[in-house]
Amino acid sequence: METIKVYTAIIGGGASGLMCACVASKTNPDKKIIVIERDNRVGKKILVSGNGRCNLSNLATCIKNYNNSFDDGINFLLEDYPPSKVIDYFSSIGLLTMRDFENRVYPLSKQASAVLSVLRNELKRNKVQELCDTEVIDISKHKGGYKLRCSDKTIIAEKVVIATGGKNNYAQKVVGNTYAVAQSLGHKVTSLSPSLSPVKVKSNVIKSLKGIRAQGSVSAVVNNKPLKSEQGEIQFGADCLSGICVFNLSRILNREKNAKIILKLLPDYSFLEIKEMLNKRISLINNDSVQDIFTGLFHKNIGIALLKESKIDTNKKANELSKAETNALANTVNEWVFETIPSNDFSTAQVTAGGVSCSEINPNTFESKKAKGVYICGEAIDVDGDCGGFNLQFAFSSGMCVGEQL
Repeated sequence: METIKVYTAIIGGGASGLMCACVASKTNPDKKIIVIERDNRVGKKILVSGNGRCNLSNLATCIKNYNNSFDDGINFLLEDYPPSKVIDYFSSIGLLTMRDFENRVYPLSKQASAVLSVLRNELKRNKVQELCDTEVIDISKHKGGYKLRCSDKTIIAEKVVIATGGKNNYAQKVVGNTYAVAQSLGHKVTSLSPSLSPVKVKSNVIKSLKGIRAQGSVSAVVNNKPLKSEQGEIQFGADCLSGICVFNLSRILNREKNAKIILKLLPDYSFLEIKEMLNKRISLINNDSVQDIFTGLFHKNIGIALLKESKIDTNKKANELSKAETNALANTVNEWVFETIPSNDFSTAQVTAGGVSCSEINPNTFESKKAKGVYICGEAIDVDGDCGGFNLQFAFSSGMCVGEQL
């Protein structure tokens, strides 16, 4: 069996691992650094991020965009490795970027492949070796460093970086425990759940809305307590709700029982204003079908679904509606309630919520408190952010931080 001796072995060729390798190899030009990737190539998740455009950061990044188990959050990382530093680094290795009206940062070419290419080109210039189709089976201490046992080779490293990513693998199509290496060194992994994913709901009418989109606001309510609200475009699936605003609630709703989403189709209107609007529309169409009440306001199928959800016969004439039925319809428009179904399906999740406990990681260096000379960065850690470039910002900034420690 082949034995390879290196200064640093970086386990995982995703965003944080590649950034770490780039920075570490620049500051350690005479030391051998390798990236170990179990898939057949590095950076596959980068290629599909941002719908293939790679939303690599967000200039409005702040602490409220993240969930994590660090005692003081990720303040150090945001202060010392802000979006501007990540963007400046990418500029230094050849990537031009642009920002949109929501402060999301993309490559100027709008191609995720550009992000991966500049990272790999930098690795090539700095003579960093990529070991693909290679999975670390076991790790143990060895003469002041660590021994990594793989299927066909052994790697001896002075320092190790765990950048294995989360449990979601929709891009990489590989299976296995991405936390096994950290766990073998004594690390605890917090509860895992899919995040930034569609939310499954119980509904008798949602199937008819598949593929339809609407603007509104959504709130996550658990045990009748509102926990978080978002506003934007809602997308209806055959058995789920999605869209960025729903994605930002999915961390809560995929974990919690007795939870529901409250959808407001007209968030800028009160219940009384909605009822007044409906009464005017009913008077306008008079003897026409109740299905015409929402013409010019919502998609036809949404209107029918609202009627059914309010238990109104869709064959009625508008002027046949009782006051109680009008009130029920106004209430549904104002607060359309969907009971949610907790999910452990990572196949459509952009991010894994949970990971290696932050209490076991130095928040200033990302060095393991369990194993000296071992660092952990990126999605392997119990840190997950909102949709909009915040997760890649964390991956790149934590990788940069670790790279500078090596």
